[in-house]
Amino acid sequence: MNQKVKMKLLYQQEKLPIFQNRMYDTEAEAKACPTGDMQLVENQKTGLIYNAAFRSELMVYDEHYQNEQALSPLFKEHLESVSSIIDRCIGRDSLVEVGCGKGFFLEMLLTKGFDITGFDPTYEGNNQKVMKHYFEAGVGIKAKGLVLRHVLEHIQDPFNFLVQLKEANGGSGKIYIEVPCFDWICEHKAWFDVFYEHVNYFRISDFHRMFGNVIESGRLFGNQYLYIVAELSTLRKPKINIKDSVVFPNDFTHNIDEPSQAAIWGGSVKRCHLCTTQIKNRSTNQYCHRYQPC
Repeated sequence: MNQKVKMKLLYQQEKLPIFQNRMYDTEAEAKACPTGDMQLVENQKTGLIYNAAFRSELMVYDEHYQNEQALSPLFKEHLESVSSIIDRCIGRDSLVEVGCGKGFFLEMLLTKGFDITGFDPTYEGNNQKVMKHYFEAGVGIKAKGLVLRHVLEHIQDPFNFLVQLKEANGGSGKIYIEVPCFDWICEHKAWFDVFYEHVNYFRISDFHRMFGNVIESGRLFGNQYLYIVAELSTLRKPKINIKDSVVFPNDFTHNIDEPSQAAIWGGSVKRCHLCTTQIKNRSTNQYCHRYQPC
């Protein structure tokens, strides 16, 4: 008989908006947006951190979802850094970007002379180097390297997803993975970066337990993101390291009810996450969500 895996509860919130980048035409639609609960746990078998209350059937991405950051000069500098890492650790030939989104980074690499093909069923452009479907076994492409930027935090079973990518690529090759850094979130008590859309939260040590050969790893974008470059062939099921167990801050949300000590810049998702979380902590039923006026 299988024993139930133990979970260590780290943090919880109820009825958070399920999307952080979903645009609405009216205030009424925004306030009526679907919500979900956050039960952030550390799996005591694998050591992985995720939302145990996540419901994947709620996540329907369509043309109203907008998460492009490439208009920011600072973010463009970040992408330049990423391209340098990929060039140094993997090379420019025979690359695949899994979940390329709007295709900005892929097109940036193409202009630099990289040979790269993108896969994303939600892609809306007309670049012939992007396939509007998933990268999976049978697509007829075996890459020297896979690029996986800000995808894995959205996948309910990240290890099995990596297994599928490995199999789709013939069992070998290198992979670049970039995700938000959970250590940074804890260090800065950044409760505004714990939201429903991200089911997983990673530390660099998680990937060292998942891969036998991590070629390079580090932090990017003001330490908010982490990256690793690893050999796909060395992928293995992670096992928790008790000595590296998560130390979650007890006062994670201590400043939510202290607006005099907070500055709000802009009217986007994190402002609304502040309002939503702050109101919930005051035990009311009022909510504030992001919306796009007509």
